[in-house]
Amino acid sequence: MNYLDSSDDDSSSDESPVPSKRPRADTYGASSTTSHGSVLQESDEEAPETQYTEGCASEGHRPSKIRLSYTENNFERENRLSRSSLSENCSSPNEQYDEYRPGFKDNDGEEGTGRASFQMSNDNTFYNKPLNMNKDVDSYTSGYSEISKKLMTNMGHKPGRGLGKFEHGRVEPVQASTQKGRRGLGLKPSVVGDVPQDFKWSSDDTLPLATEEVVWMPHPPEDTLDGDDLEKWLKKGPKKLTIDDETDFVDPQILKGIVNSKTIFDNLDGEDMRTARSRSNPYETIGSVIFLNRAAVKMANMDAILDFMFTSPKKQNGEPAVDKRDLLYFADVCAGPGGFSEYVFYRKGWRAKGFGFTLKSSKDFKLSDFYAGTPETFNPYYGVNDDGNIFDPANLSSLKDHVLKHTEDIGVHFLMADGGFSVEGQENIQEILSKQLYLCQCLAALMLVRTGGHFVVKLFDVFTHFSVGIVYIMYRCFEEVCIHKPVTSRPANSERYLICKWKKLGTEAAEKHLFSVNSMLWNNRTGDDDVVELVPLSVIQEDSGFYEYIYKSNCIIGEKQIKNLLKIAEFSKDKTLIDENQADMKEQCLKLWKLPDKVRTKPERRSPDDTLTNILNISKSTKGGVPSAYSFKNSHLNKPAKYLEKPADLRTMFANVYDWHFTFLSSGKNSPDLRIFIACGGKQVYQLEGTNWRIVADLHITLPANTLLYGEIAREYRGEGGKQIRSKALHVIDAMVLGGIDISDMPLTERVNQCILFCNALEKPDDAQALPIRCKRFFNLESFSTAIANLEYRVMKRIKKALTVDVPKRGQRNEMFYEIGSLLFIKEIKEPWIAQISKKSGCKYYYCVGPDRKPRSEYYIPDKAQLDMISAYSERVMWPWESPSAIFEGLPNVPLSKIHIEEHIGLQI
Repeated sequence: MNYLDSSDDDSSSDESPVPSKRPRADTYGASSTTSHGSVLQESDEEAPETQYTEGCASEGHRPSKIRLSYTENNFERENRLSRSSLSENCSSPNEQYDEYRPGFKDNDGEEGTGRASFQMSNDNTFYNKPLNMNKDVDSYTSGYSEISKKLMTNMGHKPGRGLGKFEHGRVEPVQASTQKGRRGLGLKPSVVGDVPQDFKWSSDDTLPLATEEVVWMPHPPEDTLDGDDLEKWLKKGPKKLTIDDETDFVDPQILKGIVNSKTIFDNLDGEDMRTARSRSNPYETIGSVIFLNRAAVKMANMDAILDFMFTSPKKQNGEPAVDKRDLLYFADVCAGPGGFSEYVFYRKGWRAKGFGFTLKSSKDFKLSDFYAGTPETFNPYYGVNDDGNIFDPANLSSLKDHVLKHTEDIGVHFLMADGGFSVEGQENIQEILSKQLYLCQCLAALMLVRTGGHFVVKLFDVFTHFSVGIVYIMYRCFEEVCIHKPVTSRPANSERYLICKWKKLGTEAAEKHLFSVNSMLWNNRTGDDDVVELVPLSVIQEDSGFYEYIYKSNCIIGEKQIKNLLKIAEFSKDKTLIDENQADMKEQCLKLWKLPDKVRTKPERRSPDDTLTNILNISKSTKGGVPSAYSFKNSHLNKPAKYLEKPADLRTMFANVYDWHFTFLSSGKNSPDLRIFIACGGKQVYQLEGTNWRIVADLHITLPANTLLYGEIAREYRGEGGKQIRSKALHVIDAMVLGGIDISDMPLTERVNQCILFCNALEKPDDAQALPIRCKRFFNLESFSTAIANLEYRVMKRIKKALTVDVPKRGQRNEMFYEIGSLLFIKEIKEPWIAQISKKSGCKYYYCVGPDRKPRSEYYIPDKAQLDMISAYSERVMWPWESPSAIFEGLPNVPLSKIHIEEHIGLQI
């Protein structure tokens, strides 16, 4: 709307079409070069009305141009101005509300209905405030502090009177500048548009809550979908770019309200919009807390209200889906920069292994910014075309192969998808523009999630037949499904999450069909034909439980969205408004979700000695007091191994063979490759040399911080003779602390199992630069003969032959092996306990005579019988094989051969 003169309005919250400041008029002939005169109003009579050149100002808008009258001020003139200013173009101040529209209102009195209530209403009192034409002469002073009023009074200012000796100066104080930054001429005013009259927001609405109720869909039919049915249901048609007529799954008035409510912000500055949104949202101050972004907190929110079904998944019978000997495998699709994954690592650490897939762009995964959780076990992958485009069928197929290869062809425990893209200027059809994204994310879940696994994906509106069809297919592929909008999802947007629990058997037909549909969309990217429907409306309506759930969900979320859009509109008008529940909601929600109320900070980079001190504080093996890093290195870590050199040593070192285990090393006596390694995070890995730590950056080892392990850098070989290829790998022998998790007080067998998990989590076979990491395979000493029999002579590239053993990676050895340099023996049982084999059951048991001289035996290793890692390391025994062939073949020219070991073992078995 155009006005002749600019307005001096300073109050964006005033909803009256009449400016809040008094209009100025000429005095009786007085003039000034610096200010206009003003008429003194001694009473509460009407002030002269402003006149507009066209129409009335719409509610919520201020006139920007005002024509002021400077003619002789008399009673008749004032009356004429007052009447004409509104009557000329508007028959009444409420003419804009004459059209009768249905209103949206909660009906708490109705029972037995599953839908939101929609009744006719013309109650617009919230937005249709009465026009206030009678301003008090000194009403403007209400917006100023008492100090400023006092200063003005001391300088002779009288409220309602002009400045100067003859009171002919300006009446109102000069307003503060409202210019924003360097914005100048040509800038469109930042204003909220006309508010839809069908809906309203009230400050008396229900108070926000930290607790949330998740409503699941009715249980789907037991049988999964058939491929032939899916093919018959598919419907093609021309591309459609309108949403207004999609009313089969939502009340038409709700859909209209959502569309209209979004348009009122078309002329509002983005910064003003964000500021108003932040002040109006009761959950806004939760922010991202310790994480990379708000997405991580959304995942924490959903995980907590769903009984941690993602980070601590359970089977349908209530048993844990992941035990202590398993990794938690997950996939994070369309999720750069990785907030969802950072949250999972915050909960699980290295015990979770993630596979990431996202576009290669500025929104790529930012692993270096994973402050809350370790990213060393995360594996970004971008598909066969190396671009991360999930729409590309070839990328999807290669992603499936990649994930199944690293999960033993089972799949991940859960998949998270958080895809989205900019739809600026097309917000109302965001759902239509995102249809292929919906499809591909759900397809990825069917391809990658194991039977019994879970899935969560971000959706926007779910009004179209295509979107509801996708939801229906997922509803038939999982045991339980719901649509939920968590409190961390801003209430004024269309965002919601589809959550699927316990994938069923037999979903291959649905997977194949969706893959075929995506291939159609991919191959017809530039054409006019489109897939408009996956499941017919009649089929969906036959499942009344599903249909009613979708309809009610859309209405409830839509109602809340409309109200919160109108709330933002009100907050954008009145800059002083702020939701008073923000602090309480932040405190309650973080406590409920088990998150710390802390500011995100970069992890402290520790030196090796500082890391060792921290590890000693973590470890339970230092119960007698935490030694200094220097003394611990000298007294424990630098303690040399005992060497097995002659047959007489067998009786003193291996008094009971059942207490010992052994493994094959590639290192010989005093080899520099056999070391203690410590990790400070990422590639900051060091090995101990004397009392000093030396970084091993040239080896490209990546380990989680707070890791202390015993291992060797082994030379591995593939092939024989001239075609032989050599490489290096880190072989883990034993560990004290792995990524901040203390395993030092576990028995050797359990520590080795944890090391195997650790190595599997860190394995990155597709990274050519990363040093492979494997865990040594241990054998019981009583099984010595069997283990030795598996050794093999192989033709080497530089020598005639060598005695070798396969690398310790069952199932994925790729014919790799390493030379034997020595055997390492580690004790598992602590005296006075000993291990024995039961003659009745043939099982190993653990025996001890107690202080009361009463014997005690157990079929599991009692806590008191477990030898901790540091003690076992200190008592380790090494048998160097300087002449491997002679020792292996039992030749008499060596002081100790395999025959001596076998004889000693035979005496005790």
